[in-house]
Amino acid sequence: MGSFYTPEKYVDLVAEWLLKENISKDSVFAELTCGGGAFFKLEKFFPENKFFGNDIDSVALDVARKNFPFVHYSEKNAFFNVGRELFGIPETNSLIVIGNPPWNDATSITNKSVKKELFSIDADIKTRDLGMTALLSYDKLRADYVAVLHPMSYLIKPANFKLCERFFKNYDLINHVIFNSQEFANTSQVRGFPVVVALYKRNPGAGLSYRKIKDMRFKTVEGVEFSLSDRDYVTDLIDKYPTPKRYSPEILFFTQRDINALKRCQTFMRSRTSASVDVDPDKLVYYCYLDCFKRFADVPYFLGNFNVPFIKSSFDNIKQDVLDISKYFNQDIFGGAEKPKKEQVEAVQDYIQKVVTFL
Repeated sequence: MGSFYTPEKYVDLVAEWLLKENISKDSVFAELTCGGGAFFKLEKFFPENKFFGNDIDSVALDVARKNFPFVHYSEKNAFFNVGRELFGIPETNSLIVIGNPPWNDATSITNKSVKKELFSIDADIKTRDLGMTALLSYDKLRADYVAVLHPMSYLIKPANFKLCERFFKNYDLINHVIFNSQEFANTSQVRGFPVVVALYKRNPGAGLSYRKIKDMRFKTVEGVEFSLSDRDYVTDLIDKYPTPKRYSPEILFFTQRDINALKRCQTFMRSRTSASVDVDPDKLVYYCYLDCFKRFADVPYFLGNFNVPFIKSSFDNIKQDVLDISKYFNQDIFGGAEKPKKEQVEAVQDYIQKVVTFL
């Protein structure tokens, strides 16, 4: 189902943020896909507030009930007939939603075998990902604050932002930190992706726009700050997905999603598939750059869901080097290319290192 259990240090961080918000004693806390209830440890910081817990998993609820007996529990589908009455939460109280909802992107390759619809979901909050559905449900509940963990891709990928737009337009991101998904137990140690610990505050009709996201300074637990607007993106200049366009000579390239996908997938393709993009010969150098980026880039985890960046102002300096290197390493596509000079390889490596360094 995409369930990963929250490191306690991030629960403590959420507590620190919420304490600064002067939360009323009449406010109620609710974790609506609570699992074992890691976020109920907030009770030590808010001992006079009521806590509500819910999950569809009875085994997880048994664990939560044992460890956090002060919580008012229910065992309901959190995404069907969504409303406060479903969980016994009073309409008159300020509501703070907390937790780490499951993330389950039905369109991704990872764990595809378990990605099937297991229960009913309200039509107005249904998306391809349970985490996005969870965010939309919090807006439907009119939560005053939302303190949750979710993939950074929900914010920075335009298609994802649009799916969650009804939530984002009503909430401001007032505090956050980004960490590596590899901090979760039993996750891939090959390539991590950025996860956001986020505190949102309801601001109906005046919350986040994608323009705000592009200009926002994001912060990681390691102290790195960066913004989407810090870089240009070579993928803005090409076709990322298959189109009806055809060119001569026929050169094929694999569909582009983000940096992590580029790192695990092929680049130039010998034969056509449903994932083949036809390369415009006038833009070949950009596809060759993607090929070099895959080969040379040592990418920090927090860039994993980015489109592939480049520095537009200095790209002309390495264009020929990029073409020579990529053609040499793809002899089955281009044939007969000479081995690039050491200085050419070093120039491209240095350029890419600057692209992925945010200081």
